[in-house]
Amino acid sequence: MKFGLLSEGDTPDGMTNYHRYHEVLEEMVLADALGFDFCGTSEQHFFPSVATFSAPETFYGAIAARTSRIKLRHSSVVMLSFNHPIRVAERLATLDIISNGRVEFCTARSNSPLTLDAFGVDPNETRAQWREGLEITIRALTEDPFEFNGHYYKIPPRTVAPKLYREEMFPVSVVATSLETFALAGKSGLGALTNDNFAGWEYLERGAIAYKSAIKNAEPFAPYKVNNSLCFTIFVPNCDADVERAYRTARHVAEGFCSLCHMVYMPLVERSESYRDFAGIQDVYEHRTDLDYMMNKTPSIVVGSPQRFIETIKRLEALGFDEVCMRIDGFGHEQNMRSIAMIGKYVIPHFKVPSAVQPSEYRTHLGVKDVPGFML
Repeated sequence: MKFGLLSEGDTPDGMTNYHRYHEVLEEMVLADALGFDFCGTSEQHFFPSVATFSAPETFYGAIAARTSRIKLRHSSVVMLSFNHPIRVAERLATLDIISNGRVEFCTARSNSPLTLDAFGVDPNETRAQWREGLEITIRALTEDPFEFNGHYYKIPPRTVAPKLYREEMFPVSVVATSLETFALAGKSGLGALTNDNFAGWEYLERGAIAYKSAIKNAEPFAPYKVNNSLCFTIFVPNCDADVERAYRTARHVAEGFCSLCHMVYMPLVERSESYRDFAGIQDVYEHRTDLDYMMNKTPSIVVGSPQRFIETIKRLEALGFDEVCMRIDGFGHEQNMRSIAMIGKYVIPHFKVPSAVQPSEYRTHLGVKDVPGFML
């Protein structure tokens, strides 16, 4: 099992983006020190508080300079017409060089009408644009010279610079939240970074089955290796031995995130058949003030002790997931750091070195100063 840290730069009222971005850097440095396998941000637009990384490719350089081991995973690059695929390739190659080959590449077609409408993208064309843009990016990174003649892009023979740090293409994934995209990811030999749209465990199991079935006969559509990997994103993970504090600091995040997703997803359900699976959020939205109900319904919300995290991740593992990405964001910097430290000290070792930690060792006031080898 691999573990990732996701931050979207949640910036509450009264705080500047400058302040929050530098906090995120501290959080990712801590994740690097504590054995997280990868970290990253998602590309988001027009969410001025909850998700502010609209240009994550410029942020990754700062992460690379402050870390030495952790993989840098774009989670994710929106592969639509406003992100030209050659520019995406150039940025990825640059980051691959300055990070000494630590880049991983996850893509998306966008799930926000705020983004699609502002950039003039028809929601019925997002999957086709994603597919063409991704192929161009990969070919631009691996073929010299390369050219492309498609529906959205016509590119004459060109040599892209710089070249990758390594000779082979880094792992490629796609955000898969609809059952159709689960199957498409598997068929295309792409890793799938997913969540359940708050639809629940049964929906997630159907998606995992669709992916595992399709990837048995994967046919990559560009020069990349098959990436047989299922990664689940926990939207609201708050790990703390003090369960009361965990609930107190997570409740507003869970309610707010659920309401935001409902506001964003439901218009897409009405506008495009390809987004119909987002309707699954309705049940959890109606129970958004009941944290225990939401946690029993969906693994997208996990709040409490390390043991609760271990039990949830074991259940995901049984479904075929081999990665968990945790969006530790919005709880406040001190609590974010505490949650990262708890996961790094107690949850990750349970899966990687089971004999290294016992539940009786959990400490209510664990902080980063309790982590050997890390200086605050």
